[in-house]
Amino acid sequence: MKGSHWMLITFFTFQLFQAAFCRVHLHNTSAFDQKCQEPALPPGTPLAREYDFIYFVQQWQISLCYIKSCIKPARPIFSIHGLRPSSYSGTTPSNCGTGSKFDPQKISDLIDRLNVEWPSLVLEDNYELWKYELEKHGICSQALLPQHAFFEAALKLKEKYRLVDMLAEKDIYPFGELYRVDSVTDAIRTATGHNPQIQCNLYKKIPLLSQIFLCFDTNATNIIDCPLKKRCHYDEIMIPFSVWF
Repeated sequence: MKGSHWMLITFFTFQLFQAAFCRVHLHNTSAFDQKCQEPALPPGTPLAREYDFIYFVQQWQISLCYIKSCIKPARPIFSIHGLRPSSYSGTTPSNCGTGSKFDPQKISDLIDRLNVEWPSLVLEDNYELWKYELEKHGICSQALLPQHAFFEAALKLKEKYRLVDMLAEKDIYPFGELYRVDSVTDAIRTATGHNPQIQCNLYKKIPLLSQIFLCFDTNATNIIDCPLKKRCHYDEIMIPFSVWF
């Protein structure tokens, strides 16, 4: 008991010292002091710090239907694929086991927009996709982005970061031509000021642009550079305009 007593005294003394240190250095911008300013989460709170940043993933619908069996018509547009907490270690947290389950009533005001911007082309019911994305990925960020905020954030990012327009500024169009992956990356970087990730998938020996990843801070507000992760191992890719077999 005596040893435990002294451990508790030491622990609380350290906590008081750290709090005092942080107050003195509140305006210091070093990484250590930034950590000082992050309050500890109470027990039972969904773990917001299991991730370092959030991927905002948009998919090219036409390419998706080459990769998977679509049951709905694909259009030559980007639509939302996911808003996914991730870490610089390369792991993507999922199935965190914390936070609330998907409740359609909580996003009733967003349904019309979600049906347009975040549809499933491979599932009959879009709700199934939204439930999957929230309970597998979004649940890991619910301390900062509860359900309504999670879906609303994705819609706001989709409205703000219009990938087709960014590519068109660099004369990159979905006309079935091949473009250098570096050119696609540069077009996004020029428009956003930050590095994206470009994903492609091979179809009949043709690399198709499938997804573009943008990266944001932990509450999906400020865009940041994505980690240097190669998701396409080809020099050139095509952005198909329609599905042909």
